[in-house]
Amino acid sequence: MLKYITLTFLTCGLSSPVWASENAFLNDAFFTDSQLTLSAKNYWKYLKEENANPKHVHNAWGQGFAADYQSGYFADIIGFDVTYYSAIKLGASDYFNSRGVLYNNGTGNNKKNAEGYSKFGQRNIKLKYAIEDLQLNARWGWQMLKNYGVISTSTRLSPTTYSGISGGASYGHLTLRGAWVENSMDRNSPDKKQFQTNTGKDIGYLTSGEILWKSDGFDAQYAWGESKNYLQRHILFTQLRPTSDWTIGTQIYATHAQEEYRAMPANKRDFDNNAWHFAMDATWKGERWSSKTGIGYTDAQKANEVGFYPRHMSKNSRGTFISMAYAGDDYLRDGELMFANMTEYRLTPDLGVGLVGNIAQFNYRGNHVRSGEINAFTRWAPTDAYFKNFTFWAMFGPGWSYKASGKTPVLTNGHYTRTHTLSAEVIMEYRFRLF
Repeated sequence: MLKYITLTFLTCGLSSPVWASENAFLNDAFFTDSQLTLSAKNYWKYLKEENANPKHVHNAWGQGFAADYQSGYFADIIGFDVTYYSAIKLGASDYFNSRGVLYNNGTGNNKKNAEGYSKFGQRNIKLKYAIEDLQLNARWGWQMLKNYGVISTSTRLSPTTYSGISGGASYGHLTLRGAWVENSMDRNSPDKKQFQTNTGKDIGYLTSGEILWKSDGFDAQYAWGESKNYLQRHILFTQLRPTSDWTIGTQIYATHAQEEYRAMPANKRDFDNNAWHFAMDATWKGERWSSKTGIGYTDAQKANEVGFYPRHMSKNSRGTFISMAYAGDDYLRDGELMFANMTEYRLTPDLGVGLVGNIAQFNYRGNHVRSGEINAFTRWAPTDAYFKNFTFWAMFGPGWSYKASGKTPVLTNGHYTRTHTLSAEVIMEYRFRLF
């Protein structure tokens, strides 16, 4: 039935001889290479913290479903993709919205606002064309952009998606890509949203471009982008693989304030003029053990306060950020040095357990302010025929931070006050390809 619906979409308005050759069309790669994948995801995310108040509990639990249709390419040139997402509320506390799982249908942080949602999060036309060894591709419509230059997505029960145009060209080891987007849909919302400044002023568009070089032993990526008249960003990544067991990565992030950003009140700015983040990591993979260790440093000066490197280019968007400083307590404060490690042991080929931890320090008015966290995790991805395509992930652990106003420590008798956090996450997902 789906093939005939798709055929109607393509041939609407064409002359009757085209309908007479329906069987020939059905044998085209547009249909034979099409696929439909169904998935169900159960997601629970929890955080208890006391950084700004005596105690806040952020808790959200939902059940998601998705149907992802991807066509082949008609005449090996044009096709389309459509993905439908829905989510059901299973549980929520006040401040649930910070977990990005359920729809906040209201204002404030009241748990009564927590709801499920449904949406066609992706619906786009895709194009490809080859000129000898040069490969061209493009998309127009609502789409997911994962680490696409300076723009990225984040997924809970559905991903963040964007409305706009993206495309690229590849030749051998070299790839050039770019995107221009006007709107987004959050990972926990069906609403079409405009990009905004920290004060809620609309931003017309986000642009992004990148050059990538990929080879057997070395990758490099330079990306640049802008949220119109608000923030400009440059990123440089490298990845070296000296042996089959080792990978060494470096990342440099530079963000420059533009006119609309500098015009905001100081209490709405994360930094004053320029913000930098530098990171390096090394990954080792053995037969059963694997370990990734990273270090990061942030320079984000702000007068009279502790500045912060913003991962995202605007409100209602997500920014590319692969440093190990991407963690629950956000180790991206001005002058902050961060150390992180994630180590996993494979009990069986299907089951792994491990520990992940971060520790960081920065100086503020004579205080060495420290924060950190440690979490135990497990993941199970069975290969048995009865459970194939099912994955289970769980993580749980404590952390410590400090009493703060924004990112700035609140001092008592000249000293900062340590606070404690507790976080947990459980994800169960099953997906299968219908055809």
